[in-house]
Amino acid sequence: MRTFLMMVAMITALAAPGAAEVLSVTAKMANVRSAPGGGNETLWQVLRFTPFEVLGRSGAWVHVRDYEGDEGWMHGSILSKVVTVAVKTEKANLREKPGGDIIWILEQGYPMRLIKAEGSWLQVTDGEATGWLHKSVVWGLEEEE
Repeated sequence: MRTFLMMVAMITALAAPGAAEVLSVTAKMANVRSAPGGGNETLWQVLRFTPFEVLGRSGAWVHVRDYEGDEGWMHGSILSKVVTVAVKTEKANLREKPGGDIIWILEQGYPMRLIKAEGSWLQVTDGEATGWLHKSVVWGLEEEE
């Protein structure tokens, strides 16, 4: 009986969900496709730094999901582990410092690369503008980040 209980405990531990893998787009613009393969339909296009949750893989292709729950396929060569976020609210205020003056209002879905986190604030950049966003307005960070 003890062996059976240990086996059940091991299987349960192995089956427990871990933090989802999140990858980001490295290309200036990228296609999200309906299935793995460059000849498949382009569902939509995304900008550099767009984060995606990884759902699976098929060869060099990665099955991904975005902040809205939309799914598609992207070639793995244009994805990286660079930590990025996307605005999940209708609009988000990019600030000069945490709680400071607004320097830019970002639209829903706009992607930014994470520079650093300080408490509930994230310093981010799109390669041109740099500022601070509150964690509550973004999607893309793994649980432990």
